Amino acid sequence: MRPWRAWREEIFDFPTLGGDPTIMEIAFIVNEFPSVSETFVLNQITGLLDRGHSVDVFTRALGRLDVLHPDIERYRLMDRTTHLACPASRAVRAICGLRLALLQVGRDARAALGTLNVFRYGRGALSLSLLFETAPFFRSYDIVHSHFGHNGRFGAVLKRLGLQKKLVVTFHGHDIRMANRHGREIYGELWDEADCLVAISKYNQEHLLRFTSDPRKIVYHPVGIDLRRFCYRPAVPPRDRPARLISVARLVEEKGLVYGLEAVQRVLEKRPGMRLLYDIIGEGKLRDVLEREIDERGLQETVRLHGARDQAAVIEALRTSDILLAPSLAEALPLSLMEAHAIGLPVVATRVGSVDQIVLDGRTGFLAPPGDAIAFGGRLERLLRDPERWEAMGRAGREHVERHYDIERLNDRLVELYQGLLAA
Repeated sequence: MRPWRAWREEIFDFPTLGGDPTIMEIAFIVNEFPSVSETFVLNQITGLLDRGHSVDVFTRALGRLDVLHPDIERYRLMDRTTHLACPASRAVRAICGLRLALLQVGRDARAALGTLNVFRYGRGALSLSLLFETAPFFRSYDIVHSHFGHNGRFGAVLKRLGLQKKLVVTFHGHDIRMANRHGREIYGELWDEADCLVAISKYNQEHLLRFTSDPRKIVYHPVGIDLRRFCYRPAVPPRDRPARLISVARLVEEKGLVYGLEAVQRVLEKRPGMRLLYDIIGEGKLRDVLEREIDERGLQETVRLHGARDQAAVIEALRTSDILLAPSLAEALPLSLMEAHAIGLPVVATRVGSVDQIVLDGRTGFLAPPGDAIAFGGRLERLLRDPERWEAMGRAGREHVERHYDIERLNDRLVELYQGLLAA
């Protein structure tokens, strides 16, 4: 990893990109890296490296290093990662900023002076943060790929300054909802500067059509999973053991886990002889709230909060579970549902975003309205009453994910997308 101290010499002595014209130089701009919850980014990065291309990662925040996906070390990705930040000390920022500004003026005066334009960039220019954050991009990449709209806005600044030529922006869930709430203007010049707007779901595609004046820029390209890691196993109905439920989600309001707890409580009240275990994997700001809910609902012997886990632990937990619960209030195209289906779990989820692209109601699981614990509990009880259906649902789920969300096929398409932009 290259935080400020580690890469400050590098930005004063840029290596030159280029060489083999068949190898693309690609920059990813992301929220957090490494990230336990954003394996969709990791899957694209490693897929591009496997195909012989060069990838650098630029992150707004440094993720946890104690819970790492094995591919982080296998591909030595921290050596490819730069933290987009500037020195916290005003004195250091001023001294290094002056030197950097003079150096950048020699390389590209228009771009360097542009980062100091307080009328266009406000506080980012005044604090010199834009000067430091754009410094690694004074060498040109073939493709800059920003994940999430706010990172796309930064990518648009790079294009507006003339530092980069081709910008791809992938929209997920939160960024679409932010634009719905606050207006498309929150992403500024992104709509004009982006060469490609990637919609990971039909839900996102519909909203992007409202936001952009050029629908030709929109490409549907879903996220996917590495099916080699998620091996299918046939369902085994519980006989002399509890049925095992699982949720894999951040502990935040939009995941609706409070409704999942209420639904489980209702099932147990309606069927007092039924034995259930409910494992929740994930971390977040609502942990204390969920712990209180568990206590108040008398679910201490049923529900376990496990915190964040690496992918190997998540896979093992899925393999030993029977049903995945996803009571979300808002989603785009959640990977956790793909992973559960790939292993062979039926799913009870809510009809939000494009969840119905993954969970086929009545075929691979059941869907309920969001925020309705009674309806969600009813779907869960229906599935629990009929364990003989689990295997057929699990097999159908696996086949559906193989057909639509295989990351190998999707990464081949991503390369074709990049090449098409470069040829245009």
